[in-house]
Amino acid sequence: EREARHEPTQTHTHTYDDYARLVCLAHDACPEPNPNNPNNPNHDASLVASSAGGGGVQLCDAGRSGAWLGAGLLTGSSAGTRTGRSTMWQPRQAQSSSSTVNKQYRSRSWKGGAGDASLGRAGAGMRGALRFGMGSGSGVGCQSAAEITEITRKTMEVLKSKTKENENMGKMVQILEGFMNEYAETNIQAETTPEKFQQMMTQSMAVMGQALLSPHKFDILHRAIRQPFDYYRWGVDFFRPLLEKHNSKIYGKQNLDKIVDYIKSGENVILLSNHQTEVDPQAIEILLEDSDNAGDLASQLIFVAGHKVTTDPLAIPFSLGQNLLCIHSKKYIENPPEKKAEKQAHNTKTMKKMQSLLEDGGTFLWVAPSGGRDRPEPATKEFVVAPFDERSVQMFKLMATKAKSMSGKKTHFFPMAMLTHELVPPPDGVKAAVGEKRSAKRGAANIWFGDEVADEKIEGMTSKEQNKKFYNDIYSQVLDKYTTLAKVRSEQKAAVSEAH
Repeated sequence: EREARHEPTQTHTHTYDDYARLVCLAHDACPEPNPNNPNNPNHDASLVASSAGGGGVQLCDAGRSGAWLGAGLLTGSSAGTRTGRSTMWQPRQAQSSSSTVNKQYRSRSWKGGAGDASLGRAGAGMRGALRFGMGSGSGVGCQSAAEITEITRKTMEVLKSKTKENENMGKMVQILEGFMNEYAETNIQAETTPEKFQQMMTQSMAVMGQALLSPHKFDILHRAIRQPFDYYRWGVDFFRPLLEKHNSKIYGKQNLDKIVDYIKSGENVILLSNHQTEVDPQAIEILLEDSDNAGDLASQLIFVAGHKVTTDPLAIPFSLGQNLLCIHSKKYIENPPEKKAEKQAHNTKTMKKMQSLLEDGGTFLWVAPSGGRDRPEPATKEFVVAPFDERSVQMFKLMATKAKSMSGKKTHFFPMAMLTHELVPPPDGVKAAVGEKRSAKRGAANIWFGDEVADEKIEGMTSKEQNKKFYNDIYSQVLDKYTTLAKVRSEQKAAVSEAH
């Protein structure tokens, strides 16, 4: 802090955590007055912008605060950023050697602590995301909804300027722009402070820029990336403003308690659920945070995920923060026809991996046997639970039986109903291609943990009849619980409408 106050442009050595604290503490460090900036002579805006390769973008009024996002954030060059009431940070050249990324991130020689925002490699890109994200929220003085809107506009201008020559990428940026404009409106409704919004936007543009420039290739089993950048926490925090907590609830908590006990004892749990939105994982995680004994359970959940969430550049950053078993849905396995055999081979490998996890024990799986998201009825516009694929349900039952015989690990099945479509509703039709438009509306998210359905032999029933009963017991509970959730939500909306 002393160094930042008295020698703000001198080279110092700090850990990343030290840097994050410095940008928050160094509010009284003033560079030499700038005669070219009559509105605020103590803020050398032109120096910061030119240091960033001529592309520094002012995110809030320079006369009140000094948050800047350099163009280098999306190009791999050095970038200048200035945070705090009057702090001046000088850029230094990026060093993105993949062999030293992790070492450099923990202890570096900083000249003002900015730059190195290379997005060409995952490690270097995340260093940039960490540095910009941690610092830029602390000194922004924006107070109005108009300024939040301006933050979004300016940030998107940077992204568009770097992708305008790439036609395919330009289409994705256009989709992202519409999403982020609505996301800004949602944050205004949620009363997010401009400081927090600034920080989230800076982090998000770095992360999403990385996904656009160099999409991640997912393994069959992907484990959430928590270091050096915590994609899980970022994704949860990104979608938190969308969720109306006062209208959202977990039902069936007695069954959730059973699930926690089963996982702790080393047994398996499979949730057989309907699916409504891309942010179902984050909705579950946000709601579980407030539960008494399941707060840590969300990060253990493994989602059986279709190809869209692992190939769509706008979905990839959020998928990186989740545990995923990657599979091709039956709905899309024949599209295109020449890829069918390859997709089937991939699915076979995924099933083998899932079998191994069940035999290991302590595995917590979420799967949507419908193979996709629910859609509204054309006539009523009301969402309905899509039918479960009976063969998929029976396949999980067979895998559980095999795991029990191979390792003695038992698997428990729980139906789960989710009403989450208000947050990021799916398009009206079933669309196999990536790049669908997104909406970031604010709304409620409600989930219901149904009663456990036992896989047991029943005297007097054939194997086929038992399988049918198991399927019906699962699916009927999901339908019943979802109907109740929809009724409760409808009553909430009616009460709000009547009040107004």
